[in-house]
Amino acid sequence: MSILDEILNKSYSSKLEKGKKADFWEQFLTDIDSSTTKSEKKKDSEFDFEESDSYFDSFWSEILFSEDDDSSTENKINEARVKKLDNQLTQELIYLLKEEDFEFGYKTRSEQLISEQLQINALATRNWLNEIFLNYYSDETIIIGILRIIGRFDPLHIFPQGQTIALAALTHKNDEIKELGIRAFEQWCSVESLNILKKLDLEKNWLQEYVNDVINDFEEQLCHI
Repeated sequence: MSILDEILNKSYSSKLEKGKKADFWEQFLTDIDSSTTKSEKKKDSEFDFEESDSYFDSFWSEILFSEDDDSSTENKINEARVKKLDNQLTQELIYLLKEEDFEFGYKTRSEQLISEQLQINALATRNWLNEIFLNYYSDETIIIGILRIIGRFDPLHIFPQGQTIALAALTHKNDEIKELGIRAFEQWCSVESLNILKKLDLEKNWLQEYVNDVINDFEEQLCHI
């Protein structure tokens, strides 16, 4: 049996569990050394290079497929987290968005709830919030509440779902919702927000004038940073 026969027949795929890759490589190298020592004692042992190429191809494919499985597992975990948020907190958030008054300088319970979940798992929370926005797009009260909240967060913490939500608001028939979409970008005051606003061409003059004013303010503020 060749060196690679002895190594690869040990089914290394079972060792490619998350968190054990370092142990896997250490064991892999140890087995190579061990197998090499054994082979040196065999006078009639020959290394089949053609055979070894096929073994290595199979071996690396196994590793790559294992990493793909890890990625698939991560996606399933995040989907499960979003589903858990939906089952446990969506109705509470909807209730709060409908009942609370948003006042300047005052942190509402709905904002606090989203903030807490962002700290626990930012990706799942952003996806969850995006799903609520899509599912309740026809409910103006809910959409207005979400837009008021996302503008208060750091743009990096809410990226990219927050920015996508603000852009989607500009297609709503409600003028207040459109204005809140622009206001969210205004509150974020970032180069990315500036670049997005410069691309807008809104039908209503007063709304486009608002965008132009925000752009002018951004250019003045950002050039001093």
